[in-house]
Amino acid sequence: MGWSWFNRLLYKREKMEKNNLLFEPQREKAGSQTFSKYSYQYHWALCRILKEHNGEKEYAVFVELHEDVVLSNSLSVNDAQFEFSQIKTNQTKFTKNNIIKLKNGSSVLGKLIDSTLNKKYTERIIDINLVASSGFTAKDFKEEGIFLDKISISEIPSTTIEHLVKEISSELNIKSLPTNLYFITSDVPDIGFQEFTLGKITTLISELFPKSLTQAENIYRPLIEELNRKGMVTVDFKNWDEVLKNKALTSITVSKLIHQFTERQDDKEVYSQLNDFLIDLKLKTMQRSKWKKSFKRYYLNRIANKTLEQLEIQDEIQKQLDECDEEIEILIQLVYDNLPISIRKNFQSDIDIKTAIICEYILGELSNE
Repeated sequence: MGWSWFNRLLYKREKMEKNNLLFEPQREKAGSQTFSKYSYQYHWALCRILKEHNGEKEYAVFVELHEDVVLSNSLSVNDAQFEFSQIKTNQTKFTKNNIIKLKNGSSVLGKLIDSTLNKKYTERIIDINLVASSGFTAKDFKEEGIFLDKISISEIPSTTIEHLVKEISSELNIKSLPTNLYFITSDVPDIGFQEFTLGKITTLISELFPKSLTQAENIYRPLIEELNRKGMVTVDFKNWDEVLKNKALTSITVSKLIHQFTERQDDKEVYSQLNDFLIDLKLKTMQRSKWKKSFKRYYLNRIANKTLEQLEIQDEIQKQLDECDEEIEILIQLVYDNLPISIRKNFQSDIDIKTAIICEYILGELSNE
């Protein structure tokens, strides 16, 4: 039986919604291929991630995609808005002259603005940032005696604005500067930035999970390696989900790594109750090992993943649990039998479904204490 016009419309719309919003010819890919030269910008990107993560926000960060660092404030292509940042480890402060000095036909400011102009994602860009480790001269970019780590267009002297517009208009054929352009003095030192980043991780964990046990090094290494690995990717992806998977470091991945290497106060109680339930289920040693691994996967994903899909899964399981009052073996089977197919299809096996049920039961009990 053929598809109705309505089904075809839905299918077409779904395909359109999954299009990669950032699919545009890239200005250059040399940075991706020689990423070792840009260790500082990768660490700046990781520190930017940690700052975003401290607010428990949803995000994706791309390195070497149209700009040095691009942050998306959502994992949904329909909701995503972007922050474009060019990172400079200049030895001296930027002046109104050297910021627009042409080198190989382009200036520092011109390259940044050009990466955001006349693209299909242009209207989605919130901030356009020029980030400099040495900052910007006071006389050109701010009032004498005033220190700002983030300078907006409205805070720059009019004489500087006029000068920048006049010089850059011939380079880009524009008559004004973007109103969402910012000049940022980096808080990441250009010497010792690895240790600085480790300190940021330690601070983040202590704020998110007071009295927890963690080793920042165990979190830092896989995060920076993942950024480096994805920074090397030069393939262009038409599909949004593909570019997230292959080019971005997302809030979900960061959360999973943090939770994996952080021992929280509740963890001991959760795993203790799991062991009790596995004993009650009279599982053999090999079976118990499989159930523990499956449980850990769901547990880490559950506390790290804030997507709507994950929330729907846990809400549905909790709903079914509220309607049952049986011994654990019967309870698991009843909830399993009553779960909608739309929820079951998110799991790879029956064991994964059953350990998810156990996990939700334990977390529900702990929240009620």
